[in-house]
Amino acid sequence: MTDKISVNSSTKLSEAITRLTAMFREKKYVVVSLRPGKDRTLDQNALWFAFYQRIAQMTQIGDVEDARRYCKLHFGVSILNAEDEDFRNAWFRTMKHLSYAEKLDLMGDCKLFGTDGFPVTRLFNRAQGVAYTDRIVADFTAKGVFFGDLLGEEAA
Repeated sequence: MTDKISVNSSTKLSEAITRLTAMFREKKYVVVSLRPGKDRTLDQNALWFAFYQRIAQMTQIGDVEDARRYCKLHFGVSILNAEDEDFRNAWFRTMKHLSYAEKLDLMGDCKLFGTDGFPVTRLFNRAQGVAYTDRIVADFTAKGVFFGDLLGEEAA
């Protein structure tokens, strides 16, 4: 049984301690993993999907899945390579030698990694997700793609 709780108040802290104590009493062995920060939100995932749709509509990249693959490879991989030593080591060991087309293909639905492709965005913490969003917007805005309506901004 895997259990996860985000602690963001004294009430949630008490709940976490109660659940940990109960699990320890029942199983006598519990593995605990802690990290600071917030998880990505579903809103963030929805925003990225809207970005991919817009990119597909306004560029020659291809369809929504092609845009997703492109963004994961061009922005997500660089974020994780810069910030996560385990990811960087795995990337260089398994992916670095592949051609660009092979890497791009593995970012999406494939037999090796499943429907989500090579794990990139699902590994992000909240700050990395924000950096990913910012990089997509900066790169594609420079190429003429407008995201302001998706970000709640008015057109200039």
